[in-house]
Amino acid sequence: MKRLSLLVLLCAATFLVNCQQSTKSDTTPGADKGTFIQNTYRNDFFGFTYALPGEWHKSRVAPAALPPGAYYLFIGDRDTGESLLNRVTVVADPRSYNRPGLSTQEYLSAFIRAQVRNSNAEVIREPSSFVSGENNFYRADYKWVHNGITVYSSMVCAERKSYWLSWSFATPSERNLDDGMNTLQHISFDRPSPRWE
Repeated sequence: MKRLSLLVLLCAATFLVNCQQSTKSDTTPGADKGTFIQNTYRNDFFGFTYALPGEWHKSRVAPAALPPGAYYLFIGDRDTGESLLNRVTVVADPRSYNRPGLSTQEYLSAFIRAQVRNSNAEVIREPSSFVSGENNFYRADYKWVHNGITVYSSMVCAERKSYWLSWSFATPSERNLDDGMNTLQHISFDRPSPRWE
């Protein structure tokens, strides 16, 4: 559980990048880096594509290091005209590094509990399942305050190839969070995800 708490803190820190902050080239660690061409992220290892609307772009931020085994697949930004960007962070976290037998729903619930504990977050949507296309996901929403600004966040998880894949969104408004969540309609897996765990 300590490893999951570290993952929570590192992912949360990644969201707090101000638009004016200088950025470095992205050096994504991991077995498969994927590609981002014409606003579409493609990952052959996990077998999915994620098409983003034209106003989104690949982030130039150098993300914080993740715990061993976990790695960033993609970070995308959309300018909001405010001091904080809309951001989506896609992370792969191997199931073998956490408690054996932990389901995707339990993984997401542990993440949300850690956010409440470590960031004084308020849960605005309890973890629940949904289907998009032929794929099974779990989702939870929460909000927290950073430097006087309320940040609205959502985490969506799916299990693929013994990894939890998570799409984490952070925005300065609930409306922007809904816009970000709508991008999930454009995730396409080569094969349907496994049945609920």
